[in-house]
Amino acid sequence: MVDATIIIAAWCAEASLADAVGSALAQKGVSLEIVVVDDASPDGTFRLARSLAAQDERIRVLRQSRNGGPAAARNAGIDAAQGRWIAVLDADDAMVPGRLASLIALAEAVGADAVYDDFQPTDSAGKAVGPTHLAPLALSEPTRWDLETFLAGCQAEQCKPGLGYLKPLIRREFIESAGLRYDDALRNGEDFHLIAALLASGGSLWVSPEAGYLYTRASGTISSRLNPDHAQALARADAAFLERHAAQLSPRAQGLMRLHMRRFLDFGTSEAVLQSLKAGRPAVALAALVRRPQATGRLLRQIVEASARRIRRAGHR
Repeated sequence: MVDATIIIAAWCAEASLADAVGSALAQKGVSLEIVVVDDASPDGTFRLARSLAAQDERIRVLRQSRNGGPAAARNAGIDAAQGRWIAVLDADDAMVPGRLASLIALAEAVGADAVYDDFQPTDSAGKAVGPTHLAPLALSEPTRWDLETFLAGCQAEQCKPGLGYLKPLIRREFIESAGLRYDDALRNGEDFHLIAALLASGGSLWVSPEAGYLYTRASGTISSRLNPDHAQALARADAAFLERHAAQLSPRAQGLMRLHMRRFLDFGTSEAVLQSLKAGRPAVALAALVRRPQATGRLLRQIVEASARRIRRAGHR
């Protein structure tokens, strides 16, 4: 059995896939396989993946019959995985050469079922952009995060790093025994829900302070925009999580998940209102706000932030 399976869900990734695969193949000190799952790309992604596989027997390529999003593609990769550990790599990102060996060594030393590390944002040329994602936490040694710590770190609080953006390494034996998979109804936030379910199922999560993952940040910031339908799907997934794991959750964990759910409901409503206003449909916007008046505060903050950005751009002209 190989040490690790690296799953790369790829959609329209013709420009970046070779670099992502190259960083996976460059991992040192571990035996590995790479499973590239083409998510029904309309461009040359599948053809490129097949070409890369022909050059290295460690690469396998799957193709989805229809576009299902990263969660569905990663599930296909998990079903095909043969490694003891499963790592997730986005098709436009990369890993430093010693990342997997370091994370596996940590996980096995502490008995972890999942491990995170920090990530370094980079531009499209691979140059570091700003500090690492977890720099505000000032981690100096490997640390265990329980479910409450994880949920508290996924509340989109200003000036605090969102823990749900991190890319996990997961023990395959645990997710198989617990029956865990990504929620394929989600187009965003799928890693958050998988790790939350892992923790609620008794899994152990540790984080390394090292930055071994290279996150390509095209615009210089992690996107704060979200399709309203995707936000609603995340809120539904939060509600389902609460129902499924109610007996295992502490009162604080339940409260944190409810807060997470309310934030996505508010976010989805405010985005829907703004989109309707931009489309010249004020009645539709008003109806959305009437259905969820709790989103008014979020809507006003977004309007103020958008106005401030326009003022800054005008001042730079």
